[in-house]
Amino acid sequence: MDGHQLNGYTLIREIGRGGMGCVYEGYSPKGKHVAVKMMSSKVTINPEFRELFQLEVAALQKMSHHDVVKIMGSAFADSEGNLYLPMEFVEGQTIEQHISKTGKPYSETEAREIFNKVLDAFSYIHAAGCIHRDIKPSNIMVRPDGNICVIDFGIAKDAHTSTGKTIGRIIGTDGYMSPEQAKGDTVDYRTDIYSLGCLLHYMLTGQHAIVKKSNDYETVCTILESDFPLAKNINPTISDDIQQVILRAVNKNMLHRFQTVEELKAALGGTKVLTNISISVGRKDCDVIVNSDVVSAHHLDIEYHKIVNTGSNQCYLLLKDRSTNGTGIDGRYLHHDSISIPLDTQTKWPNVYLAGREECLMDWDAVLLKLREKGMDYPPKQGLFPPPPPLQPDDKSLTKEEKIGTAYAILSFLFPIVGWVLWAQWKKDTPKRARAAARWGWAGFIIGFILNLLAKVL
Repeated sequence: MDGHQLNGYTLIREIGRGGMGCVYEGYSPKGKHVAVKMMSSKVTINPEFRELFQLEVAALQKMSHHDVVKIMGSAFADSEGNLYLPMEFVEGQTIEQHISKTGKPYSETEAREIFNKVLDAFSYIHAAGCIHRDIKPSNIMVRPDGNICVIDFGIAKDAHTSTGKTIGRIIGTDGYMSPEQAKGDTVDYRTDIYSLGCLLHYMLTGQHAIVKKSNDYETVCTILESDFPLAKNINPTISDDIQQVILRAVNKNMLHRFQTVEELKAALGGTKVLTNISISVGRKDCDVIVNSDVVSAHHLDIEYHKIVNTGSNQCYLLLKDRSTNGTGIDGRYLHHDSISIPLDTQTKWPNVYLAGREECLMDWDAVLLKLREKGMDYPPKQGLFPPPPPLQPDDKSLTKEEKIGTAYAILSFLFPIVGWVLWAQWKKDTPKRARAAARWGWAGFIIGFILNLLAKVL
């Protein structure tokens, strides 16, 4: 492999290998130090694997962050059907390599410092609309300067598209796969939060929380049915609060996990998260009543969250669907799921259709009023929502001036038509009468034209 040339790239040595291909160290045609990821032709014959490769390229192309690996050139293929993607060569070692070489886990102080940087990277990744779906110790590099780099977006997905494909087995990595991935259910950002909880457990214990079994079925059953192991049982030196952070992050129920990376970081940093203000929306016995038989009795919960940090506060609303028939939120179908809406000057308020019905549009003003009654201190009193446009009057009758104008328009149209029709009928038998009718027709046309012109000018 030493000095092998391929599409202008010089490949020096193989630095990693997996089930779908390998990664080479090399140099670009311009002499830049790169890592070239190769997907083997043995798997690219499957169109779905080729799509995974293209999804990785698409995910990385829309991101530019110092903690996310960068694309260094265009993807290409060789004559054998192998696919290649030139990427940034990241110096350092993965979290897995560090623990393997040192033979011990990170201290709690070290783990918090590194993990906070990982959370900052995923805050950016999620804001870019991307779900990684394969967070694990071997996909987080720690650079020599202590900064981190998230690598391998091979099964990443766009948060606004379909849930992805299952190819031979469930998409994800054994031991770091969320319950919803294991079941093949819909995934969202909270899928990454589960895997981040597994990562933090590994950093503090040096052990994978879920060990791969002899087959995929047994591994999936362990993820879905077994209790998540306590890190404190392996490493008694870690604090109770970080153990609780891990357990909440890996809760099997997505609704009970941290809902955002920012919320996870706040809990890890010891900042206070206020979640005690909430209202219900539904057909009966709720704070906000919606009078429709298609709306569930208790359809939706709306919680106000305030993360209190030193010097600044972060506020957001969390919408949780509790219904039997779901909720439509700006084209997204929400069913027994939740979505967060940040509260800031850039907030774009979604249209919330209970039961997905246009006639069941949720009244944001009523929601805001109820939240304020219960103590929500945001937004300012001048209001969060723009005033509704003025209603148009229902009376569609014409005014006197409009009636006169309409009459002029009809007359100016009828006179020339009648005159020219009579001219056409009389021109053979009574030419004199025909000429008179034609004159009246032209006179009506000219008078109507002048009246309409004056009406527009005046």
